[in-house]
Amino acid sequence: MNPLKRFRSTNRGNSSQHPKPHMTWASRSISNSLSRTSGFLRTQLWIWPIIAVLVLGSVGVLTKSLVESTIRTNLSSGLQSLVKLESAMLEKWFLVQQANAEQLASSQPVRKAAYPLLATPATQDQLDSPDQTPHRELQKHLGHAMTSHHYVGYFVADSSQRIVASSHRTLIGQTAIPEYRDFLSTCLDGKPTISPPFASVLALPDATGRLRIGQPIMYVCAPIRDEETFQVIGALALQIRPEHEFTGILQLGHVGATGETYAFNVDGVMVSGSRFDEELILLGVLPDQEDAESILNVQLRDPGGNLRDGFRPTQRRSAMPLTRMAERAIAGTSGIDVDGYRDFRGVPVVGAWEWLPAYKMGVATEIELAQAFRPLVILRRTYLTLFAMLLLSSIAIFGFTIAWARARREAQKATIEARHLGQYRLEEKLGEGAMGIVYRGHHAMMRRPAAIKMLNIDKINEESLVRFEREVQITCQLNHPNTIAIYDYGRTPEGVFYYAMEYIEGIDLQTLVTQYGPQPEARVIHILRQIC
Repeated sequence: MNPLKRFRSTNRGNSSQHPKPHMTWASRSISNSLSRTSGFLRTQLWIWPIIAVLVLGSVGVLTKSLVESTIRTNLSSGLQSLVKLESAMLEKWFLVQQANAEQLASSQPVRKAAYPLLATPATQDQLDSPDQTPHRELQKHLGHAMTSHHYVGYFVADSSQRIVASSHRTLIGQTAIPEYRDFLSTCLDGKPTISPPFASVLALPDATGRLRIGQPIMYVCAPIRDEETFQVIGALALQIRPEHEFTGILQLGHVGATGETYAFNVDGVMVSGSRFDEELILLGVLPDQEDAESILNVQLRDPGGNLRDGFRPTQRRSAMPLTRMAERAIAGTSGIDVDGYRDFRGVPVVGAWEWLPAYKMGVATEIELAQAFRPLVILRRTYLTLFAMLLLSSIAIFGFTIAWARARREAQKATIEARHLGQYRLEEKLGEGAMGIVYRGHHAMMRRPAAIKMLNIDKINEESLVRFEREVQITCQLNHPNTIAIYDYGRTPEGVFYYAMEYIEGIDLQTLVTQYGPQPEARVIHILRQIC
């Protein structure tokens, strides 16, 4: 036979035989570990609630993180969609109003009535003269459109912003009124525009019907052009009360019990109504008056604390900083904040906002933080309740286990002190090892002497029980003149593990050497061979 082939076959044979002991040792080690773990979990009941607490805590933290992330994502998407929708609806309404104003300003009857007034500007004194035909003609042609579109007044201004005609006679002849300057300048540049709401310079009826200056008003303005040169020669401004359609559009953005949508100007002043007017009166933000409204009367400033919870600011409202939302929006940026910030009441809210640069105003949608994250709060409370229940259960079971183990240990000690172990009566102590103690005794009924080995009650654990049981199982399988026989194995009702074995009279090696001195070599070899 080829020696190389024989060498290879021998190596293959050897290599196939080597892993078996390693695999056997590994499987035995894993089996023993699993057995010890299983036994520990089976006997130590207090560990289960702790495991459940740890598992539930981990699941709770992970679930909270996932739910919070989902809520934030949905909240961010919902707020952003709502504020964009409200802004789009508002801009659409603005365009409709501008189209209405342009249609009126470019209509032949209105232009025919306005041209003489723009050519020869009228004054208040001229209105007292009998000839008021141009004014009457203009009011006649505008009257029907104003009624159908809910306009409450009008005025016509020339290229120098002098008012030449108006439904309010006190305005005629006035020039460059500061409140009208911005939207008139834009309009006289040839662009129809609409102003944000502002306080009226005219006496207008309030909610109770009384005439008062400073009522909310806004104007939609369109240029009047020369029919030949198409140059802008004046402007037609139509008066709108923002409490109706303008605020009504924004009120469609109210969400749940605490969400609202409102508009504000470049000064951080609310220019639409709020759903919290009654609360704002109670908090002192609005004056305690019957007709008090938030429109034009609420500054979007952070009081520094929650007024609803009793916080009282130490500075005037005009000195307070703008809310985080208002500050960012007025800076010209649209955005969203779901981390939470204080609103004009100091209440924590989440919100989204859009800035409309063409109209110099912003739109914001806000929801109180407590409502926005209410599902997360409910989930957190549920998990905390379960966590607390399991924690209390584990503490109770742990306490019970300690008390039970102590009582069991006392019972085991009492059993040993009583010198009675099952059906065996203990007599004298023969010796003690690392795990066990050996007594001489005898069977109560058979009167047979026996050596009884028991586990040391101070060293009982799962590992010692497994080793003790393995020791009994191996010993009882030995069949040799130099080994002893196992009579019995068991556990007392008090939990003392023991096994009874054959008792043989004799002396140990230490006694032999002490009493009889060093032994001859032949006898030592004889004894060692028997041990092996």
